[in-house]
Amino acid sequence: MTGAGYGAFLGQLLATTDRPLVVIQDGARYHTSKQVQAWQATQAARLTVYQWPSYSPDYNPIEHLWREVKVGTHNAYFATFESLIARAEGRLAELNADQPRVRRLLGTPLDNHADRQQAAA
Repeated sequence: MTGAGYGAFLGQLLATTDRPLVVIQDGARYHTSKQVQAWQATQAARLTVYQWPSYSPDYNPIEHLWREVKVGTHNAYFATFESLIARAEGRLAELNADQPRVRRLLGTPLDNHADRQQAAA
């Protein structure tokens, strides 16, 4: 992905609706490039962008799931690319078979954040 590709993607999203679009993005270079920032500024009437902090698993619960997928693959040696693919697909299948665990991994951080927001209100 490049800044130009990301801008084109957002442009396509804007073209699908006449309503405002809210984007929450991480700090990937193509999200924060000067080119993308300049383009986003031209779309400010319809496009609102919120930036996540650098590492924010509490705001991005998929990070908890990725950590689980990496068990057995991170810092491991694979003789072939196919063996890496097989291990990653195996981890995904294991997680798919344990939906309550996936819900806990994805739901709890956001649920806790929402509860804190409601309590503060």
